[in-house]
Amino acid sequence: MIRSALAAAFLITAAPVFAQDTAIPDSAGEQVGTEHMVFDTGVEGEANARFLRGIALLHNFEYDRAAAAFREAQAAAPDFAMAYWGEAMTHNHPLWEEQDREAAQAALAKLGATPEERRAKVRSPREAMWLDAVETLYGEGTKEERDHLYLAKMRVLHDADPDDIDARAFTGLAILGTSHGGRQVPIYMEAAGLLEPGFMTHERHPGILHYLIHSYDDPVHAPLGERQAARYAVVAPDAGHAQHMVSHIYHALADWQASEAANVKADAVVDRQRAAAGREPTDCGHYNEWLVYARLQQGKDASEIVSACRAQAEAQIAAGAPNRLGFGSASSYGAIAAWQGVDTGEWPEPLDGTGDGFILARMMLAHARALKNFDNEAEVAAALADLQTLAEDFAVVLPQVAPDDRTSMNWLNRAIAQVEAITLLSQGDTREGLAALKAAAEQESALPVVFGPPAIAKPSWELLGEQLLAAGRQDEAAEAFRRSLEFAPGRRLSMRGLELSQSGR
Repeated sequence: MIRSALAAAFLITAAPVFAQDTAIPDSAGEQVGTEHMVFDTGVEGEANARFLRGIALLHNFEYDRAAAAFREAQAAAPDFAMAYWGEAMTHNHPLWEEQDREAAQAALAKLGATPEERRAKVRSPREAMWLDAVETLYGEGTKEERDHLYLAKMRVLHDADPDDIDARAFTGLAILGTSHGGRQVPIYMEAAGLLEPGFMTHERHPGILHYLIHSYDDPVHAPLGERQAARYAVVAPDAGHAQHMVSHIYHALADWQASEAANVKADAVVDRQRAAAGREPTDCGHYNEWLVYARLQQGKDASEIVSACRAQAEAQIAAGAPNRLGFGSASSYGAIAAWQGVDTGEWPEPLDGTGDGFILARMMLAHARALKNFDNEAEVAAALADLQTLAEDFAVVLPQVAPDDRTSMNWLNRAIAQVEAITLLSQGDTREGLAALKAAAEQESALPVVFGPPAIAKPSWELLGEQLLAAGRQDEAAEAFRRSLEFAPGRRLSMRGLELSQSGR
């Protein structure tokens, strides 16, 4: 319902010219694309090396590690303005609807107390433009207003030197960052149009590759993104997010084997980093969520990962929720356990100790309970009541935890609408129940396309198709399954439903 809010050999379908390519370790001994950074810093030695590593990590959305690299550059050259620019940039996550304005302003304040003091320390007019853009990003106005003002600054920066590949990359990302409330295809295509010339001249630049994958990660445009996916995983093998990102293209293409392999690799990168920090490996988290989904779509057993994630969720619950939404292992488990239940009939048991928090996990498990007990009127009614109560809590807590999130509440409302339709069907009111389920499906279709697994455990078009098929209404069922596959390409249950609905004609 919320953004997944979710070590083995990695096989990649790269062109032969890239299959034997190896990246070069950077100043920290990692391969994250640093060698492809051509940013003219104006500094030398350690400050330059750490900054270039930081900007590569920033392009890879490895924000914490990027911030650490920029702080190392600051230590090496305390008056290097761009090192503070870089740290401030790590607090803006435009595609995740997240921004920590206060933390960014604190990073800039280390360079100087005011914008005027900071501007006095730049080394060139070009550097002044970069600093002016980030000052605007965290300046006055609402986040949405500042996103547009920042984009305007970045357009000027790009137009002043179209050959500056990092300016092109960050301008493309800034365009994507103005698609508030979900994916707006015209905006994403505008970003692609600006980024593509950069791919022609810098085909291994991690930012260009990454942002083009985001631009193309929907079923219609994903074939265009295969070029970038083939390169990106090779360019940044030590960036977990880079390894995961190629699965966005494979997911949209319904290439489940490639998607599984990509997320196995991404999880292995994360586990290596956790081991280096003295932490246990994880079976929860975003990359494991996509891994479970890819396995389920192949009819593979994902129960080992789901069970291991449940153990981590129980440990998180025992330690207490960091916030009432309960991001982390518990919410990750809620998502993958619900998917497994829908796909295999292995429904999750309740999680103990979630009464005072962990809203996300409780919502997902309540939804799963309604799907599990489809024909049990009392159980469905109880699940709906729980979901509605949790939605009220969610609406209060979400602005406190994720104030810029404009997507999650929409999908929670869609889950409630689906369970309301299930309630009618469980009561034996087939006509009204099917009408309500179709209305819920239409409302899901009206929302921006979600990249990745469906935002709720079972798409309403698929559920409607199954109910129509059971009622012998094969033509209508086939249409419902086709609609489901428009938004969840290659989804196994919808593919099977479509085949069954057509087999009796």
